[in-house]
Parts: sequence; C-alpha cells; structure tokens
Amino acid sequence: MDAQPAAQPREKYLYLLSEIADIVSSSIADKDICEGVLWELSSALDLDAAWIQKYNPATKTLTLLSQRGLPEQMQQELQTVPHGMNVIGKIVQERKPVYSNDVSKDRNFPWDTAVKLGYHAFVAAPVITGGRVMGLLGGLSHKYDLFTINEMKLFYIVAVCITDVCDRNSPEHVAQDIKMQQDEIAHTQLFLSALSHELKTPLTAIIASTGLLIEELEAMKEGTLLKIAQNISRGAVSLKNRLTELLSLSRNRDESFGIAWQEFDFSKLAKEVIDEISSMVKQKQQALEVEVSDGIKITGDDQRIEQILLNLLSNAIKFTPEGGTIRLKAGCDNGRLLVNVEDSGPGLSDDEKHKLFRPYYQLSADRSLPRIGLGLAITRQLVELHGGTIWVQSELGKGSTFTFSLPLHNK
Repeated sequence: MDAQPAAQPREKYLYLLSEIADIVSSSIADKDICEGVLWELSSALDLDAAWIQKYNPATKTLTLLSQRGLPEQMQQELQTVPHGMNVIGKIVQERKPVYSNDVSKDRNFPWDTAVKLGYHAFVAAPVITGGRVMGLLGGLSHKYDLFTINEMKLFYIVAVCITDVCDRNSPEHVAQDIKMQQDEIAHTQLFLSALSHELKTPLTAIIASTGLLIEELEAMKEGTLLKIAQNISRGAVSLKNRLTELLSLSRNRDESFGIAWQEFDFSKLAKEVIDEISSMVKQKQQALEVEVSDGIKITGDDQRIEQILLNLLSNAIKFTPEGGTIRLKAGCDNGRLLVNVEDSGPGLSDDEKHKLFRPYYQLSADRSLPRIGLGLAITRQLVELHGGTIWVQSELGKGSTFTFSLPLHNK
C-alpha cells in the first residue's frame, strides 16, 4: 500500500520526460522548443513562472532566452545576470541544482524580488555539457512546500535535455532557424491574407447594417432587440479588430500583443461577455450558470481580458453538447483574480491536456491548413502578458475546467 502513492509521481515524471524528449528532438524552431519545454514543466510541477537563461562565457553573464509566466519586473532582473551575482548567478558558479520551499525564510536563497511578488517555492538547475556551463533552467511557484529532492533531480535532467538549444551559436544553426521561421511565416501569411479577403467584406456590411438597425431600434424604444443588436455590433467590431491584429502578427512573429493598462470593473465586463454569448447558449439549449463576485476591480487591458473570456466561453459552448451545462465562476483570492470556465463536454486525454496550450498545436488530425496558433495559444499569451497563469483540469467523459489567475494590480 505504501509503494503505490510514490508510483504516481514517478509515472508523471516519466511521462514528462518523454514529452520533453519529443519536443527537443523535433525539427521546430528553438523558440518553440523552449516554450514547449517550459509549458510541460509548468504543467507537471505546478509552476507559476519558469525560464531558460543562456550563458555567455565571453561576458560571463546569463541572458534570458525564454520565459513563461514571469512578471515584467522579474523579466528585467533576469535579462542579464553576471556570473556569481544574485542567487541565479551563484547557482551557475557553483554548478549545482537547488530548491527551496520558502525563499522568504531561506538564507541560502535570498531573493527579494521573488518574495515581494509573492513567490515561495523555487527550483533551478544549471545547464552543463562537457564540463561547460551553457545556461540555467529555473522555476517559481506561489505555493509553499512544493518541491522535494526528486523535483530538483528532475529539473537537472531536463536541463541536460536542453543543452543543445543553449549551445546553438553556429552560423549554420542560426541560418537554418531563420529559414524555417521565414517559411512558416510566409505560409501563415498567405492563409491569413486569403482569410482576410473572405471576411472583410461581409464584416463591413454587418457592421454598417447593424449600425442602422441600432438607430431604428433606439427610435422605436425596443429595449430587448436593441440590446441584441448592440451585442452583434460589438462582436463584429471586435472580430474585425482581431483579424487586423492577426494579420499584423503574421507579418512579424517577433511582435506581441500590446497591453493598454488601466483599472476597470471585471464584474461588469464579465456580465457584458455573458450577454454577448447568451444567444449561442440558447441555440444549443445549454444551461449557463454564472457566479461572479460583485465589484472586482483589476488593472489590465479590458479588451484583452474580454478576449480571454470570450475564447474560453466560446470553446466551452462549442464542445458542450446540446442540453449540457457551462459554468463561469470568478472571485478574488490572495490579491489575485481567479476565473473558472467549466464545460460538460467530452473532456481531454492526458496527451491533449499536456499539449493544449503549446504554440501551434492543433487537436484536429488535419494538418493541411497552416498552423496559425489561434484560440488557446493566443489566450495563454494574453494571460501571461498580464502576469497570470492558465491551466486545465479534464478527464475523458467528464468535461473540462479551464482556470486562469491574474494579479489584481499589475502596474
């Protein structure tokens, strides 16, 4: 009886290493390899932030190569770390993996920035090959008592797996990576240009016609119909803006979504989103249960957070059968906004669950279309740009629950 609980994390870690081996041995770009590795680690170890740094022996500094969930302040701090300085620089200097379950009280790992941002558990391992330091792999969590020596050893193994990524400095590797990215961008842009041509004309007509309809309904004082028309107009304008943005992003993958920071009422926004999707719910004869606390004030981009909610709720509606139930819950917990979107759909396999947010991953077996990375990949990026995290809990036949957490005050 005692051996069985230990087998469960062992199986989980073996599965994690198998997934990471698949990622690092694939032919995708280094950027996507790093993002895939960090996603797998974060999901398996319940990390709120994870990163990879690359070591430059000429300048004796660590530079940030890839990150997931790091707040902007920590991104700046980890962007350039001198060898031997800070807790990170010392790990590389001593060449040993470490872990701590409370950095606020651990004298061996004093890290004021992490403590101020509410992190407690910390794990890191140097990336070493042939006796040479290549970089560092690190992870943080808001939880206490999360890690043991087993997780530290696991981190060290994963660090070994990514040595090739950190070592790719040769002109041949750089040229090959650039060529691969250029081909992918060209393929994506061709598809999005065709999509734009097909959608822009009917969208413009919908927006113009809806505007006229709103004027007529205002004059007739048709309150219910006016509200429906306003929802249609708002959705069409939002879709046009998203389409324009995706076209811009397809031209330059290094661009990112802009965030317009301001304080707004999340509770009010959630109710507006519910109004937008109510007709979709009625069409499928689904039940929508809403439990959103009143007066939740958050600092962020209201349009981006609206996009996050719409993406998650639209997915829930899509995968929930007729007569099924969708639940939206939102509240505050320890200075953070916590939102759950639950569906009663078919659920996800373990394989799909682990790969769902990976850049350009598609659930469909059809790979004839370009991998444009829409939906959940964009949702994850928007959540992380707000300094938040997103995850999924699901079992086959038992539906799925998508949860995201954002700091209430990020700026």
